[in-house]
Amino acid sequence: MPSYDTAATSGEEFTASALVGATRERAESVLREHGLLRLAGLGGRDDVLLAVGRLMSSLWRHRDADPDGLTAIRDTGRHAGRPGFAGLGRGALAVHTECAQHPDPPRLLLLACTRAGDTGGESLLVDGQAVLAELAAHHPAAIEALSAEQAAYFGGSGGHFAPVLQQLPAGRWRLRLRRDDLARFSPDAEAHLPPLCQAIDRNLLRLHLAPGQGVVLDNHRMLHGRTGFSGERLILRALGEPRSALSPGFPSRWSTACPTAPYTESHAAGTPHGQQAPAAQSTVDERHCRLTVSW
Repeated sequence: MPSYDTAATSGEEFTASALVGATRERAESVLREHGLLRLAGLGGRDDVLLAVGRLMSSLWRHRDADPDGLTAIRDTGRHAGRPGFAGLGRGALAVHTECAQHPDPPRLLLLACTRAGDTGGESLLVDGQAVLAELAAHHPAAIEALSAEQAAYFGGSGGHFAPVLQQLPAGRWRLRLRRDDLARFSPDAEAHLPPLCQAIDRNLLRLHLAPGQGVVLDNHRMLHGRTGFSGERLILRALGEPRSALSPGFPSRWSTACPTAPYTESHAAGTPHGQQAPAAQSTVDERHCRLTVSW
């Protein structure tokens, strides 16, 4: 199983203070190419918020977020067994898309380690581009089934029907998945979950975030999860939209005969609903990600 430093990811690390000018452009290029950006030297919340302000145009206000918009992902001791709250325990989490039940999940996900656990707590990542390539090579019928408009229903009573693999214009795709009690699949899609899960397992990346390290993920491309842990592990999470525009989804040569419903980019130039965000700091978007699997 690949580790953190593989050919599938860039070995470059960026500090929050360096994310200006040409260095920020380089970081954004790495994120576009790999769907993942590595951060280092994060001394605490101020550094995390600085990175957020330099990479994101807007910060989502999650259901579990603190007043500054960051969410502390830790074992609270009171959320075990509650659907949609598994991330606030210490158990393992299957890889998933953050806010999969939302009509338009946030594009970027930042995870920063403030305190590592005693054991376990490895972060798990899967590149949707690699998963789609494997399915295209060995299980093309699975792509057809999983790209149906109502292949899956994510969330509770206020959830959302969506394809698992959504075909976008210009040869691009988008991945959306969760596999818990708040995910249901059509009979045709469910029949093709085994090859999807096998492709996910074969393309799983493991990484151990030490205090001060973090990652920024393209949430429309990368799935994330974790192994179970012991101790007082603490991760700070931010969700938001990119400051510099990202093309929708990720590229792939595979194409279905009948594309999924047209994709509408609602975040013009990386700003929600086409509204210009102030350049000096991130704004807060008051949309709530209800019933999400928190990590």
